[in-house]
Amino acid sequence: MNMPADPQNERQIEPCSPSRPFRIALLAPREEEREELCDALQVNGMGHELMVFNDADQLFEVIEAASISRGTRNGGLPNLLMIAAATGTRSTTDILSRIKATATIKAIPVIVFCPRDVASSTPQLYQLGAASVIRMPLQFNGLIEIIRVMEDYWFKVALPPPV
Repeated sequence: MNMPADPQNERQIEPCSPSRPFRIALLAPREEEREELCDALQVNGMGHELMVFNDADQLFEVIEAASISRGTRNGGLPNLLMIAAATGTRSTTDILSRIKATATIKAIPVIVFCPRDVASSTPQLYQLGAASVIRMPLQFNGLIEIIRVMEDYWFKVALPPPV
């Protein structure tokens, strides 16, 4: 489940809502959260493109390349950014600050998933522009439900920013 961040190796999630495919970028430095989130997205079968990154620098390299080559199939920017906060890695607040300071992606909604055993800096994340801060649930079924609700809101109700 550890997907490389190369945009040539983008993962296709099983189609369930093919009328509006979106591109989701997931930054998850820890393998456990990365696998859980990928599995939950797969179970929901949203039909969207998923780009998975284990390093913030990889994410920003791909975003920079996508900004330059918007016309090509793999050149599109994500419609939604998901960050799995992790201890012992680059600060989630630093990453979120950098996202919101990058003109080409600052309007893209960012959802931050906090580990269940880590106290989060929720107020600061919202001040920096997080669209949502979500604590990872104790049960995998809870994560599946969260992803389903996200699908309903972000891809069926809300109008995404133009990318």
